[in-house]
Amino acid sequence: MIQYRAIRFGLSDFDNGTDSIRHDPDNFNVIQDAQRLCNAPRDECMIVCKEDTLFHQQFSRACTPMLQFVLMIFCTFLTSPVPPAIAAERNPLVLTGPVDTQALCAHFEYTTDDAWEITIGDFAGSSSIDMKPLPGPVPDFGYTAARIWLRVPVVNQTKDVSSWRFYVHANFTQKISIWKISADNQIITLLNLDEDTPFSARPIQHPQLVAPFALEPGEAATIVMAYYSQGASRLTMSIETPESYAALMSVAQAKSYAFYGMMLVMITLALAALVTLRQSVFAAYVGYLCSVLIYVAHADGVAFQYLWPNFPRFNSMASVVAGSGVMVFGALFAITFLQTARYHPVMHRVLQAVIAIIIGLDVLLWIADPQLLKRILVYMITGSVLVFLAAALNASRTRFRETRFYVATWFALLIPAGLFTARYAFGLESQTFPVYDAVRIALVCDALLMGLAIFDRYNQHRQAAMQETLSQSERNLALAQRLAVLEQSYQQVEATAREREEGVKDTVHDLRQPMHALRLSLRQMFSGQSDKSTDFGQIESALGYMEQLVDKRLAEQPKWENTVDVPSAADAGKTVDEPGLYAVLRGVTDMFSSEAREKGLQLRLILSAPDAKVDAYALMRLLSNLVSNAIKYTRQGRVVVGLRRHKDSYRVEVHDTGPGLSGDAFEQALQRNKRLERDIDAADGSGLGLTVVKEIADTQKWRLSSCADRRSGASIRVEL
Repeated sequence: MIQYRAIRFGLSDFDNGTDSIRHDPDNFNVIQDAQRLCNAPRDECMIVCKEDTLFHQQFSRACTPMLQFVLMIFCTFLTSPVPPAIAAERNPLVLTGPVDTQALCAHFEYTTDDAWEITIGDFAGSSSIDMKPLPGPVPDFGYTAARIWLRVPVVNQTKDVSSWRFYVHANFTQKISIWKISADNQIITLLNLDEDTPFSARPIQHPQLVAPFALEPGEAATIVMAYYSQGASRLTMSIETPESYAALMSVAQAKSYAFYGMMLVMITLALAALVTLRQSVFAAYVGYLCSVLIYVAHADGVAFQYLWPNFPRFNSMASVVAGSGVMVFGALFAITFLQTARYHPVMHRVLQAVIAIIIGLDVLLWIADPQLLKRILVYMITGSVLVFLAAALNASRTRFRETRFYVATWFALLIPAGLFTARYAFGLESQTFPVYDAVRIALVCDALLMGLAIFDRYNQHRQAAMQETLSQSERNLALAQRLAVLEQSYQQVEATAREREEGVKDTVHDLRQPMHALRLSLRQMFSGQSDKSTDFGQIESALGYMEQLVDKRLAEQPKWENTVDVPSAADAGKTVDEPGLYAVLRGVTDMFSSEAREKGLQLRLILSAPDAKVDAYALMRLLSNLVSNAIKYTRQGRVVVGLRRHKDSYRVEVHDTGPGLSGDAFEQALQRNKRLERDIDAADGSGLGLTVVKEIADTQKWRLSSCADRRSGASIRVEL
């Protein structure tokens, strides 16, 4: 039977009345019956309507065409279809055994409650809640503050299964409740947890969320679930039998034992290496491994079950702590392993910025907006890995052999980072291979590659150390031979200098301080009190300077050839090339670094101008005297040697924190064999240092001056 409605309108006053009729299309004339029911006069119009659709209209001949049109529009509006208040019932989910995520979600209906006003009572009886089919393969509504409601009708068509498990594949959400509404509208609570519920309150003591329920064969019911997540709202779930659930748990435990076992072994080995070798790279590696382990344990729910079962509010934010730890320690590992501060200063600042941004976000958003914090960190994980990979590729351009395993490490980590971001940021997930299985495998491979990278680098360093030991022995022999030659030369020059003119005294003065620095360097090197590689540079600088000084003096005084038998630098197996500004300044600072260090002073070199050619011999003599004087008369503090541009020339400067030297004191110190009274008891000296400096400057037409603006300390400047 189809219901129609006849509507009568009076033309004079639009007084209307309605009567309902039922029409059987096979044996009833709709129009005639409508006319009979309404008994409409000729000056009235009549419209006969189907329940939802206008199908016929008849107007009186007295109606004008315009009035007919208006009445037609008005009647169409009155009789337009009204949407049903309750969504049509969907087919129930037939339980014949375990139901996987895809089949279960195909039967889900959902609604979102932004105001958190819906209660479970609204679903009992004749529910007025407007439910819609899921828009995707799984419930995924992004990062939302709304409470999400899911409903699925089920009917048990098994013969002997009455016990079931509603299995939510998540370790924790801030609020989750699951109910069963029976056919007689009885509401049974299966699970009711919030962010203050300890782990022990779960009906089944499993790391992830499981709600057991009973459904007898042939029984029908409705399962309703409501949840809110501070992070991503994406959840997968299934309905299991006790047997299928136990089988899933066995597989999950086997995977967990394998992953946790391998990670614990690597952490133990890394800790042993840290205690034994005391290298910062192992500390960063241990921190990274522990953060990865805690993050996966939290994702599995194992951390909540065993580590902090009575602190659910911390468990709510544990992903932030562990995830931030992975990124921060990953950046620290990159800094220490690649030695970015030394080799890649730009990338060093980028990695420091990553650490600062992560910590800053945690501090600012932890209380203010934790959901936004979790959302940002999902993107930050992949972004951080890309930065670490960029740092690795940048280092591999010049040190590939040393960084080859490290590059492979971050290429491997792109896999779990990409899968994680794709799932929680864009809702993309492989249906054939679970994301967390891929993440576990990739993280284990990544951690192994990190360990191999460290082992490979130390193996290379060990081989380099063996080669260095051999080279060091050869250098020691050569240095000893050259030292013996120089000791003999020094003794001969010193004996002859007492009988020669003032120029010979200058030579002795120039040799005394480098020889003293040389002895200090050798003593410290052979006693093992300092870095041998650094001492070799100091010894080389001192030897080169003194050999060049002796050769130059002998060339200037050919009459000494019969009295002083001194081998040249070439005879000692060393060819002296003419160095530039940088080489001279570095050589002098290397030469006197041991003397400064023994006195407790800091000797620094600051190069603020480009390199250039210079009369190296003259500048080395001049600068050696200035640095020697600065160290001699400075009791504490530091000595700074600097190079800078001054208009169209270069300026070499020596600054110290000693008693100062300017004005009349500076002019007096320039006189030969003149010493300031204040300095007589401070240190031994001959009064030749600044005299030699002035003579060299005048010969080279360099300008020598003293800074008069210093309140303390001396500043001597030589404009080249």
